[in-house]
Amino acid sequence: MSSKSSGSGPLFGRKQFLLLLWALVLLRLLLNVVVPLMDPSEARYALICKLMTETNNFLEPKLIHDGVLMNFEGKPPLFFQAGAVACHIFGIDLFAVRLPSTLFAAGLLAVMYGAIRRIKDKNVAKLAVLLTLASPVFFMYAGMCMTDMALAFCVCSAVFAYMLFDHETIPRNKKFASIGFFAALALGMLVKGPVALVMAGVPVFLFVLLGNRWSDLKHHAWLIGFAVFFLIAAPWYILMQRENPDFLYYFFVNENFKRFLFKDYGDQYGAGREFFRGMAFLWFLISNLPGVLLILIPVFSRAGRGKLAGALRKQALADDLPLLGFLFITLFWCLTSRVLITYVLPTVPFFSVWLADRMTAWGYAEKEKFRMALRAGLPLVWCVTGMVFASLWIVGNHWVNKMPGDFFEDIDATVPDGYFYFYRKVPYSAYFYLGDRVIRHPNEDAEASEAASRPHYLVGTKRDIRKHPLKGFRRPVMESGVWTLYAPSE
Repeated sequence: MSSKSSGSGPLFGRKQFLLLLWALVLLRLLLNVVVPLMDPSEARYALICKLMTETNNFLEPKLIHDGVLMNFEGKPPLFFQAGAVACHIFGIDLFAVRLPSTLFAAGLLAVMYGAIRRIKDKNVAKLAVLLTLASPVFFMYAGMCMTDMALAFCVCSAVFAYMLFDHETIPRNKKFASIGFFAALALGMLVKGPVALVMAGVPVFLFVLLGNRWSDLKHHAWLIGFAVFFLIAAPWYILMQRENPDFLYYFFVNENFKRFLFKDYGDQYGAGREFFRGMAFLWFLISNLPGVLLILIPVFSRAGRGKLAGALRKQALADDLPLLGFLFITLFWCLTSRVLITYVLPTVPFFSVWLADRMTAWGYAEKEKFRMALRAGLPLVWCVTGMVFASLWIVGNHWVNKMPGDFFEDIDATVPDGYFYFYRKVPYSAYFYLGDRVIRHPNEDAEASEAASRPHYLVGTKRDIRKHPLKGFRRPVMESGVWTLYAPSE
């Protein structure tokens, strides 16, 4: 990447920029508290945060799976610890369990802005931040109780720290950037494990290899860096293995190796989703909308096409770490069919930095049509995204059985005593919203649920009950478009 850009003027003034940021933050925080938890993944992680808060066990994340309270060994604890701390401060609710993702997203944007402003200039940094925020996928996961935004923060912070390390000329500043690189990798190990090292480390290695930057490695703070890495990352793994002798094998072999190679890899918490190899490329395009559409601007002129082709040549790759970052992460996940859209979330900041830099360097950011479209388009994207989330909240319980939180809250308030037995399967969100009033049981057939639930309130989806009708008489007490609460058998 070049050292400085030469834009003629800012796309957004300081007041406009801050106003847009605050508007987005307030909208995201509002949606954090009104949109119900999404089953199964978000509700599962919210339940882990809740149980960690209630037990004060910050070492072993715990989960109720198939009716059994067990250790959750599929992910390291940093995100859940952050959620538990928020629950201790604000109480166990939607705001608290979702707050860490919002803070990690804000931290990522702050690190990106600071690094790109120093390496490039503040106009490129502002444009990169706004392009990142314009992604509906980034905006959505900035407020969901899932580990992916925390991982994106760690991966992107490591890469931006290395960009600073490459850019700085003062030895002291290089050392600090190097230590920041190792610290970000260590935090990534505590969020999701070795995948953080791969997603951040391989692009950096390619940057060094293609740019023949081997001599720069002597300036790394190797001793302090490795010490910081192991002091941050190692203690939890050591303590967890001491308490659970099979943990390291299951976590590193099953969750981080077999998971992406074999369909049946011994998952203790339910099967992962299968797509097709190469699906990550489609996820990349979706995640980086509407930014990817700006690539069409240079395509319409011969000079623009030449610039775009030049930006993807070997020498450009050797000098552009964000470009290597989003290309490698996308290609890496294309190798497996077990890939979700959240896996490519770190590509959004990388692509936004690369696109902001290219658009500024090629002069498009100085064209009034581009500036007007960007100023009008980004707030429009945010408003449309907010309307989509609001619509899901308003009508979600009438057609989406994955967001039953409002219904569970209503039955908890309407039925002040008694216990709830779920028909065939207990969703994770039920444990979060209804707590100890849920009678735990494994996934079972309809007959077993109907028999065991007779002294208690029965909760089930209308679809399940149509497929497996109740044998005994049950009086409906409450219902939504998807769920029904039945009184105990008479």
